[in-house]
Amino acid sequence: MRMTAFHVRQFVSVPYFIQLMVFTTIVTTLVQFLAARAWGGITPTQGWVRGGVIGMWTTATCAAGIIGFERFKGTLAHLVIAPIGTLRSLAAVISAAASFGLAALPVAWCTWAAASGSVDFTLPGWMGAGRMVAAALLLLAGCLALSFVIAALFVLTPNAIAYEELLLVPVFIASGILFTSTAPPPWLAGFSRLLPLSMPFDLLLGRAVTAVDVVGWLVCVSAWLSLAAFLGRRALRMATRAGTLEVI
Repeated sequence: MRMTAFHVRQFVSVPYFIQLMVFTTIVTTLVQFLAARAWGGITPTQGWVRGGVIGMWTTATCAAGIIGFERFKGTLAHLVIAPIGTLRSLAAVISAAASFGLAALPVAWCTWAAASGSVDFTLPGWMGAGRMVAAALLLLAGCLALSFVIAALFVLTPNAIAYEELLLVPVFIASGILFTSTAPPPWLAGFSRLLPLSMPFDLLLGRAVTAVDVVGWLVCVSAWLSLAAFLGRRALRMATRAGTLEVI
């Protein structure tokens, strides 16, 4: 936790990452607000939650190039030889993107409040606030699981940061984030359960979530973390034994 907090501070010291989260969240939320005013069809909660989740995932996709960024700074070699273990030290670096992305939710709420000129729109009570905090933490866990896999996959290419945008729309569609007032197609609804973002998103919107959904989400997160561990160890062998993955 201390290492993650340190790397979050390093992460926000780069203006690009702050601008990415803030601008994406504000623009997306304002689009939701204008659409709601023009055509209706969504509630304020659905609008700002969707804007916040999109801003959070957009920031989390920085995990694709974060290891390459550490290589560019010249700090990757120190992370690889860290006495606490390479995977633990790199996990803290990757976690910084998704952890900072969590700030997109309050930014989205404030944006909607400023646009509507009110702070009392569907304001949740104590029970609702507790549910949203729990859902945000579960969403963070889901983003972390995906970020670890993404970082391990894209560490093999020096142009990983150029591919971050390619991860945005497919995940949005597959996770069901874009479907609030209407149900997604059956095939897409089934596929969305393979991503650990859909269940926390349902919680944020106040939808009914069963024990089966929670268990399925736990299995999904475990599967993504297991895949990340496998890919991470493979990349580590390539860097330290085979010498086919540059560290410096």
